[in-house]
Amino acid sequence: MRKKRGARFLFCAVVAIILALPVTGLSQSTLWEASLTGGYMTPNNFNMPEYSAWTLGGDVAWWYRFEGDEWWVARRKNPLFGVKASFAYIPQSMSGHRIGIEGIVRAPLKGRLDYHFGVGLSAYTRSKYFTHDEDNIFITTLVSCLIDVGVDYRFTDRLSATFALLHSSNGLLNRPNKGLNYLQLGLGYSIGGVKSNTLSVQQIPQPEFGRTELNVAFQGGMAMSRDLNVEGYFPCYDLSLNYQVYLDPVVALGGTVDFWYNCAHTEVMKFYKMEYPMPCYLSSLVYLEGFWGPLSLKGGIGPVLLASPCVNIKFYERVGVYYNFGNNYVGVALNAHAGMIEFIELCYGIRMRGN
Repeated sequence: MRKKRGARFLFCAVVAIILALPVTGLSQSTLWEASLTGGYMTPNNFNMPEYSAWTLGGDVAWWYRFEGDEWWVARRKNPLFGVKASFAYIPQSMSGHRIGIEGIVRAPLKGRLDYHFGVGLSAYTRSKYFTHDEDNIFITTLVSCLIDVGVDYRFTDRLSATFALLHSSNGLLNRPNKGLNYLQLGLGYSIGGVKSNTLSVQQIPQPEFGRTELNVAFQGGMAMSRDLNVEGYFPCYDLSLNYQVYLDPVVALGGTVDFWYNCAHTEVMKFYKMEYPMPCYLSSLVYLEGFWGPLSLKGGIGPVLLASPCVNIKFYERVGVYYNFGNNYVGVALNAHAGMIEFIELCYGIRMRGN
C-alpha cells in the first residue's frame, strides 16, 4: 500500500510542478471565472452503458494572462494559464460525485472561439474503498488523473460557453481500471482584469518555417500488468529518438522511434512460460508538439513494430506535458494501448537543433 501511495504522490507532484512553472515571472493580469456545468457521464467500458448518468456542477478558475512581445505570446494571442477547481454532482454514479483540480491553458482559436486543455487530479466520494461489488468499480483509487480538452465560445469579454470532453482514470495504479468519461457543457462569467489582445498583427514577427530538430529522450516509470495472474508494479524503460520539423516556431510535427522494455510483460511471459528472444520492443510514433513558452504539450499515435507474444494490441499512444529549459526538457507522460493507460513515465530529453 505504501508503494502505491508513493507512486501516486510522485506523479501528482511532477504534474503540479510542471504546470506551475510557466506562470512564474508573469506580469499581473489576472481574473476569476465561475461556471455552471452539466453533462453526461459514461464508464470507459462499452459493456456497461446502464451505469451512465447525468451530471450537474460548477467550476471556479483563476487565470493569468500572458503578456509581452515574445513570438510565442503573439502566436498564441496572449493565452491564459490557470488553475481550475470543479465539482460534479452525479446522483446515479457508482463512484459517487467528482471533485477535480487541474492546471489549464486557454487560447484563441478563431474569432470568438477559443480552445483549452487541462491536466490534473480528481477524487470521488466513493471508490473501491467504499464499493464492494467488483463488477461495478470504475475508479479504484481515491485520487485519479483528470484530462480536459474542449472549446469555448465568447459571447462577450466576460460571458462564455464551453463544450468539453473529460476523462478520469487511475493509470493502472490499481485494478480494475475502467475509468469514466464526461461530455460537459458549461456557462461561465469572468470577474477581474479582462483585457483584449495586447499585440496587433503588425507586431507579430514573421515565422521561421522548416527548422528541424533531433531529440534524444530517456523515459522511465512503473507499470502494472493487465493480466490478473501477475500482481505488483514493475519498472519500464524507454529510449526515444525524435526528429521533428517546425511548422512555425511554436508548432512542430515529428516522428519517434522507441526502444522500450516493460518488465510487467516479462513477468507475464515468465508466468505462462513464453519464450521471446528480443528483450526490448521496437515501436514508432507520429506526434504533434505545441509550445506555450517553456511549456509544451505533445501527443501522438503509432504502431508497435516488434513486441512479445503477450502484447495483443499493436499500436500505442502517448500524451505528455514537458518543461523546456535551454536545450533540455523534463516531463511526465501517459503511455497507452488503444486508449487504455498502461504506465506513467517520467522523461528527460535533450534537443539538438538542426538547420
